[in-house]
Formats: sequence, C-alpha cells, structure tokens
Amino acid sequence: MSKTLDELLDEAELAELQSHYGEYRQQHVRLAMEPESLAFYRQAFKKRRGEVLFALRRGSGEVLLHTKQNYPADLYRVPGGGINWGEFVRTSLFREVCEETQLDVQDEQFLGILTYEFHDRTRADEKGAIPFVSYVFVVPEVEGEPVPLDESEKISGFKWVPLQELSQVAAKLRSMPEDDFGNPDWGRFRALGHDFVIENIC
Repeated sequence: MSKTLDELLDEAELAELQSHYGEYRQQHVRLAMEPESLAFYRQAFKKRRGEVLFALRRGSGEVLLHTKQNYPADLYRVPGGGINWGEFVRTSLFREVCEETQLDVQDEQFLGILTYEFHDRTRADEKGAIPFVSYVFVVPEVEGEPVPLDESEKISGFKWVPLQELSQVAAKLRSMPEDDFGNPDWGRFRALGHDFVIENIC
C-alpha cells in the first residue's frame, strides 16, 4: 500500500531543517502520468522516502550537470539521489554528493521542498495516486572536478553550465519523445526540479 504525502514528511525533521537553514519554500505539483509510469514509480519509491536534488556551483556561478549510461544522447541534468527509509535528509545529501561526485559539501543552502502527486491520466478520480518528495539544495563555491565513487550510479559524464542554461535543460526534459528514456513522464517529472532551482536560487 502506498504511503500518503503526510507520512513521507517528518514534521520534526522539517522543523530541524528550518532551524538550521532558515525559511524555505514548499511547492506542490500534481502530475498526470501513463499507467505504466505509475506502476514503475510505485515499485521504485518503495525503496526510498524521497530524494535530494543538489545544484553544485563553482565560484564562477556555473552549475554541475551529469549524464548516465542509460540516458538519451546529450541529455544532462542536475544530480540527485534517494533518501533511504530511516535516513535523515542532510545525511542523504552528504552521502549522495560523495557517491556521485566525491566533492566536498560546505555552506550548503536549503532551497525548499517539492512535493508531488503522480496520478493516472486515464482516470477521472485520484485513486492510486503516488506521493513523492524532493528536497532541493544548492552547494556554492565547490572546488575541484567531480569523479563518481559509486559505479552502480552509471554516471558517464559531467559538465558545468551557466545557471541560466538550466531553463534549456528543463525544456529538453519536457520535450522528450515517446521512444526516449523513461518516456515523457520521466522528463516532465525531472524538469520540475530544474524549474525549482531556477526560481529559488540566489
């Protein structure tokens, strides 16, 4: 049985995040998906209670993107990773950044929370909707070049881009055709995190 959105959000942890980082934004999105996509995410989300997305920035302001072996050619996006059940959000951030890049996290900023409800586009009701949560961070003044630590992540490349280029990344994700990785539902889902970074980063 799927968790509810309220069950995914720990009020004590949210209070701790606010105490540590200050006020943050919360945005909720309802996203219509094909039944096949819902079946995939229903299984995938059993392994995690949410995810962290992290915009790593150089002193020049450029943002790090990555691509993976199973992504379409020339598709890069902001990195992220799952939050395990029983794992704190901040612990997940440090672990995932290390596994994917081996870069140091210092003076990170918490931009906010994206909550989602994925629902079946072929149904008029909300039965079977799937909740999910993204905790979005920016890490400024990152030094060095990324090197993957965890081979299971299948990261095949990185690149640094100007912040404004994230709009183009989001547009490319939204325009993914039916025969591309994860079908258009994955692209529309992933575009939302990039929008959130653009709208909230200082």
